[in-house]
Amino acid sequence: MERHAFILANTRVAVPLLCPEIRLRLITPACPLWSATEQDLAQLSLADPYWGFCWAGGQALARHVLDHAAGVAGRRVFVFGAGCGIDAVAAAKAGAQRVLACDIDPMAATATQINALLNSVSLVTTTADMIGSPLTGFDVVLAGDMFFDPSLAAQVFSWFGRLARDGLEILLGDPGRGNLGGQPLVKLFCCMAPADVDMDGSRLQETTVYAWQRDGRKL
Repeated sequence: MERHAFILANTRVAVPLLCPEIRLRLITPACPLWSATEQDLAQLSLADPYWGFCWAGGQALARHVLDHAAGVAGRRVFVFGAGCGIDAVAAAKAGAQRVLACDIDPMAATATQINALLNSVSLVTTTADMIGSPLTGFDVVLAGDMFFDPSLAAQVFSWFGRLARDGLEILLGDPGRGNLGGQPLVKLFCCMAPADVDMDGSRLQETTVYAWQRDGRKL
């Protein structure tokens, strides 16, 4: 099935707990994919559908962006690891001049496009692997819940260090995945966010939004 049609057929419109002003197409308990096994996904030739869930770090970061719209309003925003697109949608709703949402999974790029339309905002998506790219033409980088793997986190943080030296502002959302130690970060915002695939707030976890510090202060 074509990606757009597949997402529409296998998700439901839901409202993220921390961002009630945003609606997203998500995999909910009413969807067969909610209980799909690895074998089920293999039969569908589908990778893990991370794009179908609204992860804690992304929700917290989106909440911060919406509450501090001046930080992105009129600016050019790059979203790394877009997933379902909540941070890209939040940036667009907050008045960003341009939003580019990047995710190497084509399903995530399509989900982000669907969710942008659902929220009546405009943005662009890409599936290019942008790690290491200079991001010329952008002012702000958003990365929600992208630090679950130590090896990936190390690559991304090396890249972010170069981007910060180039003058970009970088904001991260993370629910304590454990791979932020030693980075030049300062805490901006803490909240209790739904843990992983929690839809109703029954399992909350402390989640933090950080800013990358150009002066090199360490977390």
